[in-house]
Amino acid sequence: MSFASLVSRAPRPQSLAIIGAVTLAAFSHNSIAGAWVPALDAGYAKVGVTRTQADEIFDSEDDVNFEGVSLSYYGEIGLGKKLGLYWSFLYQDIEQTVDGVTTANNGLGDIDLGVRYQWLSEPFVFSTSALVKIPYLYDNGDALPLGNGQEDIEVRALIGKGLNQFGYFGLEFGYRARFDAPSDEYRYLIEYGYSVNDNLYLRTKLDGTISAGNADVVENTNGGVNLALTPEFDIGKLELTAGWNFGQKDVDGKQWGMELTYTNDIFGEQILNGNSVQLALTHVF
Repeated sequence: MSFASLVSRAPRPQSLAIIGAVTLAAFSHNSIAGAWVPALDAGYAKVGVTRTQADEIFDSEDDVNFEGVSLSYYGEIGLGKKLGLYWSFLYQDIEQTVDGVTTANNGLGDIDLGVRYQWLSEPFVFSTSALVKIPYLYDNGDALPLGNGQEDIEVRALIGKGLNQFGYFGLEFGYRARFDAPSDEYRYLIEYGYSVNDNLYLRTKLDGTISAGNADVVENTNGGVNLALTPEFDIGKLELTAGWNFGQKDVDGKQWGMELTYTNDIFGEQILNGNSVQLALTHVF
C-alpha cells in the first residue's frame, strides 16, 4: 500500500512528539542514562524548545511541507528501592502544507506517564519500564490534529554500562501496544555518552521505530491528517547532543545545565523525512 493511500485513509493521526528531538520516554544525561534509576527523591528535569522541518516523505514524491515549534517537559524522580517515576508533556505549534493546502494548529498534545525499576547494577545496569500515553488534552477531530485520541501502553527493557573514563553505553528495546487502528510498534534505542570534562559532555543516539504491520486502516472520519505519524511507518533518527553543566553540583547534589541537540531522520518508510534542532535547560537534583 502506498504512502498516499495510507495518508488519505489514515485513522486519527498521532501527535508531533516522535518527529521532535526529544526522546520523552527515557532521559539521558552525561552521568545518568536511561537504564539508571535515581535514588530516593533525586531526579532530573528537562525543558526544551524544538524547531522541526520536513519537506519530503521517504520513498515518495508527494508535495508536502511540515514545520513546527514545540515546548517539551520531561521529569523523573526516584521513589526509593530502585523504583522511579517519569513523565512528559508537549505543547505544539505546527503547520503543514499538502498539495498547496495549508492547515495549522497549536496546543497541548499527549501526556506520557511511566515507571522504571532497576533490577541489576552489576556487571551492567538492567531495568524495565512501563509507560501509558494519556490523550485527553486535545481534539483529535481538528483539521490538523495534535494527537490521535487513543491510549497506548509501552514496555521496555533497558541496559546501561559505565565505561569509566570512556563514558557510558545504553541499549533499549520496547513494544508499544495501541488500542485503536494504528499499528503496534517495536522500539529500539542505542546510546553513547562521553564527558569531555566536568562541564562539557557529548551524546549520540540512534532512536528507531518499526511498525508491527497490524494497522486497521479505515476511512478517517474524525478530522484531518497530521503527517508527522501515519498508521504504519518505520523511522530511524540520529541524535547528536552537546551539553554544558554550570559549575559543580552543590552540597545537595543539584546542578543546572544546557543542551543543544540536532536530530536527523536518516531512514524510514511512509513517514516524513526531516530534521530538528532543540535548545534545552536541564536540572539534576
